[in-house]
Amino acid sequence: MKPLIRRIRWVRIGCILCGLLAAGAVGYSCYMDSLATELVEYRATVEEGDTLWGIVAKVATDKEDMSKLTWQVMQDNRISDPGHLQPGTELVIRVKAAREL
Repeated sequence: MKPLIRRIRWVRIGCILCGLLAAGAVGYSCYMDSLATELVEYRATVEEGDTLWGIVAKVATDKEDMSKLTWQVMQDNRISDPGHLQPGTELVIRVKAAREL
């Protein structure tokens, strides 16, 4: 019979512990990001010749993903066809607050 120390597979235990530690770090990071995210609401009125992308670009920061933000504005304002925006329509745009330096 082998001694108990020799029977334990230390490499396998080490891999499991590293995996659990990595999963915990990712989960904690997502949790902290969701707490720190504060949305700022902007309102923009559509004028003749405006595009949804152009209106969103005026409000977005450099760190924003423009395609995701444009999609979110379409969902929030129930826009099915962004190519046919009516002048005078008020759009609500929610973006992450820029962190102060």
